[in-house]
Formats: sequence, structure tokens, C-alpha cells
Amino acid sequence: MDAPAASKILVVDDESPFREMLKVILEAAGYRVETASDGEEAWSQVREFAPDLVLTDVMMPKLNGYDFCKRLRADRETWRIPVIFVTSLSSTEDKVAGIEAGADDFLHKPPSRVELLARVRSLLRIKTLHDSLEEAENVITTLALTVEAKDNYTEGHTERVSAYAMALGKTIGLEAEEVAALRRGGMLHDIGKIGTPESILNKPGALTREEFEVIKGHAAIGHGICKPLRSLAPVLPMIRWHHEKLDGSGYPDGLKGEQIPIAVRIVTIADIYDALRTRRPYKIAFPQDQALDLIQQEVKAGQLDKDLVQTFVDHILPVLDVETRPLGPPLAKITSHPDLTT
Repeated sequence: MDAPAASKILVVDDESPFREMLKVILEAAGYRVETASDGEEAWSQVREFAPDLVLTDVMMPKLNGYDFCKRLRADRETWRIPVIFVTSLSSTEDKVAGIEAGADDFLHKPPSRVELLARVRSLLRIKTLHDSLEEAENVITTLALTVEAKDNYTEGHTERVSAYAMALGKTIGLEAEEVAALRRGGMLHDIGKIGTPESILNKPGALTREEFEVIKGHAAIGHGICKPLRSLAPVLPMIRWHHEKLDGSGYPDGLKGEQIPIAVRIVTIADIYDALRTRRPYKIAFPQDQALDLIQQEVKAGQLDKDLVQTFVDHILPVLDVETRPLGPPLAKITSHPDLTT
């Protein structure tokens, strides 16, 4: 089965005859192929050629295969590219090193044509699936940003919540995957407001009980929007539970204490802080000291994680906090609102 013409493969090896042999086999199968003689040249080719898959040797001058693979995995633009090590190395230690560097597969030199093409086709199918999932996530993220377009008072809110949450997660030592989930959770936490009428989102005074129930529904609605996408599974708790409180007074499920995951607690703190620091239809933008006083009141009431709040205050705000822009017309006074964190 021939490959689609658009499939691009980068072959990296310091032995010219071997590079050319792989290129001939792959081009005969319908792939577009570029080559590089070492990891440094390959990195430049990645930027220019944008390959769908990389075949690379391990032992090369300038930048070896392990380090080249690590560089790919560390870059947000290239981390999804499948990598196959084609090498004469065969010990368990070599394979473990390759796995730790981020390799997806191994082939022993010289590979058979049949095995080479089978491994390439398999990884390209997986990449196509991942690309489709990424596109779906991008669509959902775009939907989340339309919420801000509906609400003139929350411009930039999701980006700031995401930045605060990621910084706090890194500071307390969460793994890279968990920090990445915080980024998406911050961006998507309010996506359910896509179903909230603008008349409620932009209401200048206190909400009625019925209107507040509509607002509260955004957490479950957002969860429902994102649930079908399996890649967003780590983010779902942040979307559904970012209004839960440790004392059980939150919504939609009334969770208490350890029932609320640490990632959710982080996003909640970031969300509340940014809401307090930003002008909304029902309130002014509070100065930092007043915003922190209000957050400490929730800590004392047993609603927010004391240690996370203290870390947020000590390590995150001195670096990331900036004066929020006064959005909308001036307000004559602070008005009450049943859900200050929306």
C-alpha cells in the first residue's frame, strides 16, 4: 500500500550510502524524503521540511540521535513527530536510553524493506490520529475563546488563568504532563458559558436565583462539551469542578476536601484571583491587596487550599500579576453578585 504523497520523512544518518538506500526505498513507496548527516543538520531540516516522521541513527557527530530526539520532544511544535531509531546498537541499555529520549520505535541496521515500510506506515497512522485529535482540541479551544467575545468584561481571562495555573503547578513540582493539562484547563474552564445568554453574562446588577442557576450550569455544560474527546480526559475535572469548595459549598457536585484534585484547586485559585482583579458588570477591578484579602477570607472559611494560596501569593503574583485594564464603563459603586468568581 503506497503512502499519500503528502507524507514527509526525514532520514538522518552520517553514512551517506545508508541514507541514500533508505531514501530510495521510501520514495519508491510514495513518500517525500529529505536527508541530513547529523542531528544539527536534521534540526534545521525539521524547521524547513516539517516532516511527518523521522528515521535517525543514534551515533552521529555534532548532535547524536538521543539528543536530537530529546530536542524534538522538548519543542511544542515538534514533540508529536514520530521518531524511529535505525541503529546497530542493540543492548537493553541502548533501547532504554532511546525510550527515555522519546523514541517511538527501533529498527536494527540494516532493516528489511518490508519491516521498514510496515513500521513507517504504522507510526504515520498514529500521527494522523493525533493530528485529528489536536485539530478537535483547537476547535474546542476556539469555542472557549468565543465565550470571551460574548462577555466584554472577560477579555484575556482564560489566558491569564492558564498562565497563573501553569506557574503554580510548576512551582509545586507537578510533572510536565500535569502542567500541560493545567494550561488546557485554564483555557477551557469556562467553555460551558457558550450556552449562557449574554443578558445574564453582562447583567450589571445582582442575579436572580433563577439566573444564578443558569450561570451555575456552565460547569456541567462545559464538561459535556469536552467529554467525548478522550485526549481532554485530564482536563475534565478542571472544567466541571473549578467552582467546588473544600467545605462542600461549591457546585455542581458539592465535593469536599480530598475529593477535589489538586489541579482543580489550582485552577480555582487562579480563576478567583483573576475575576477579582478584573472589572465585571457587577463589580470594579479590585486592587491586589483587596483581592487577596477576599481570597484569605475564603481560606479562613475552609473553602480554598491554604498552602496553595500561600504559594500563589509568595511565588506567582510577584512575577505574573499585572494591573488589569478597566473594561467597560466606570461603575459608581461595588454591587453584589451571588457568584463573584464567574
